[in-house]
Amino acid sequence: MFLAKYLTEYDDRLTGESYIDPLGMLIIWTSFGQKIFNNRVNSISNDVRNYTLNLFNHFLVRRIIQDEKVVMSKRLSSVYGNKDSLLFKQACLLHLENIFVFSVLEYENEGVDSTGVLGIANGRRRWNESQKKPTLVFSHEQQGQILVRQLGLGVSGRYKTPLLEIGYFDRNYNYHLPNAETLWQEAEQFFFASPLQPLADLFQQHIKKLLHQDSKKPEINFSDLNQELRKTYAKVFSSSEAVGKHARNFWLKATGLDQGAAGALLKVLDNNLEGAQTEDLTPQRLMAESDRAGLSDYDLLNMAHIEQLEPFLADVTLLFTLMTHKKSQLLKDVIEKWDSFERNKKALPNHAKMLKKNLALLNVVKGTARARLDALLELADAPSLRDQVELLVEYHGQVMSERNQAPWLRLDGDQIKLQARPMSEPCKLEWPLGAWYHSYYLPQFQRLVRGYQGGMG
Repeated sequence: MFLAKYLTEYDDRLTGESYIDPLGMLIIWTSFGQKIFNNRVNSISNDVRNYTLNLFNHFLVRRIIQDEKVVMSKRLSSVYGNKDSLLFKQACLLHLENIFVFSVLEYENEGVDSTGVLGIANGRRRWNESQKKPTLVFSHEQQGQILVRQLGLGVSGRYKTPLLEIGYFDRNYNYHLPNAETLWQEAEQFFFASPLQPLADLFQQHIKKLLHQDSKKPEINFSDLNQELRKTYAKVFSSSEAVGKHARNFWLKATGLDQGAAGALLKVLDNNLEGAQTEDLTPQRLMAESDRAGLSDYDLLNMAHIEQLEPFLADVTLLFTLMTHKKSQLLKDVIEKWDSFERNKKALPNHAKMLKKNLALLNVVKGTARARLDALLELADAPSLRDQVELLVEYHGQVMSERNQAPWLRLDGDQIKLQARPMSEPCKLEWPLGAWYHSYYLPQFQRLVRGYQGGMG
């Protein structure tokens, strides 16, 4: 799942999000979060090592395509046609990813961190089963994949959209876009100012030899690869912190995450590097501590929208949680609990009325996200808590129906009956007035920045 204008609108009707998103709010709050980060950060692409590894692999594939001395055998050409075909590029990316996984395993006891390496569990199993001598098959098909569906779940799949959004290539991995040349020149300068230049040359030699095999699926035993290639590949990408030492300035410029609203949040994280742990910075606190002097009206508005919207979404979540933390309870019990959290029957309607007047905020979301937000804002016309509970039960039922799933609960007279696993009972200390619940990709941004901060201190 990845929110990006080049793909389709995220549709939770196609996924099993019921237990992490029973109110279908993910599609709402992510829309506002991406206004801050411009699709550079999301729930799965937030590791600077994988970010950089993916770009380096694409850099290698681009070099292979451009090098006229790198040619395919006739049998391999019968599969891929030419080097610019999408399937050939995919086979190259898979091959490079697999080499990286096994290189990490080979040097894991020499300071190389395997945590966060995509495919490491499957790779470790193959590594052990082959007595540390796995065979690498060059293919876009499953034989060439460590992971099942690796094209989507591996580095090239999970980190595709950020690079696509920046402009390095399009959906079909066409690298020769009008505005891409400058980006690739800057990438080359970055890579060649590091130990990656000799590594790129070693890969060029390896691929050239591999493609010359008279086979539709060329293969090589990992142990037969150049040892310097294996060692350098693992050591240069040994950890997010190690990569961050070299990549911070490059990625901040390439992604623009040091500018605008994201840049203001970055300063908070950098300022806290020597003080409190960044893990202590909740999304709400991170936003509150940002210095917004000098930000554009656009950035100020995007940050304000989150601060205006989230207390409402969080309180709706709180009410739903109070309704679903027991298998059966009376409506009056929920009302009493709501009151004990210092909320009353006017809390949600008053907030909803304010949001309904905020057209700039409402226009951020489109399609399903807008429809759901509009439905939640009907709470503005629900004067009693019973009306609000009924509306929320109906709304939840509609969300679940769109997913072809059964609703969690139903209202039977004055009794709320839960038909699913109870949620954890909320703690009052964690839900003060104005509390936030959703993340807006801020924790993922913190993780990415922790990698960038490998170059600081």
